Amino acid sequence: MHPIHTTALTQTQKNDVQTLLRVCKEYEPLALSAPEENGLDFFLFYDKEQSSSLLSFAFLFFPEKTTCECTIFVHPSYRKQGICTCMLNKILEYVEELEKREQRQMDFCFLTDPKTPSALAVMEALEAEYWYSEYKMVRKLKKSDKAFLSSLSIQEAEPGIYTGSLNGQVIGSCAVLPSGEELYLYAFQIKDSFRGQGYGRDFLLGILALLPSDYKQVSIQVSGQNYIARNLYKKTGFQTVESLSYYLY
Repeated sequence: MHPIHTTALTQTQKNDVQTLLRVCKEYEPLALSAPEENGLDFFLFYDKEQSSSLLSFAFLFFPEKTTCECTIFVHPSYRKQGICTCMLNKILEYVEELEKREQRQMDFCFLTDPKTPSALAVMEALEAEYWYSEYKMVRKLKKSDKAFLSSLSIQEAEPGIYTGSLNGQVIGSCAVLPSGEELYLYAFQIKDSFRGQGYGRDFLLGILALLPSDYKQVSIQVSGQNYIARNLYKKTGFQTVESLSYYLY
């Protein structure tokens, strides 16, 4: 059976994904989660004889137009049977078609948990090149966050994209993506000429003040070499919960 590609999971598929993820986590150390929100690219591989049994799941995330991040989960009882290869071939075929259609090249990389032995073994077998590591940091959302008054004018310029302006000039931006019960912040940036003046803190806390109150926490990923950003997130209440490794393929 060929992998299914979709950008919107049904409730049944979401349940199947969470069941597969739970089995994988019971088998070996694994901190990675599986997003379910519409708009991402999902690939699912079901047992051809038992259509209700999900054997593999993958998702693609495009943090930038030139980068494609991929994570693949395979049921422990069905590994080394060619399922991962089948999924990867389908994904690479899709990405290649996307590159041709949009006339741009992308760096294709795997997002892995460095504490997961099977993931490291697959990276070695694929001869994927270690790229860099990131830390996932999380922060609980509090009622008191709503009271923060930023020195910047912050607004949701378009769905999921926040901007911070000073005297009418946009000096910062950040994207927000729902992921289960938390919100994932990415592409957080302040223009070079405005860094080191406290605007990063004001922008970040200002965004938290505007986020929907029905979410419990926010998460953000930061490069292990970006000490300035990590320090900013620590000062605004974020705590490191896991490390993630990226491999170029």
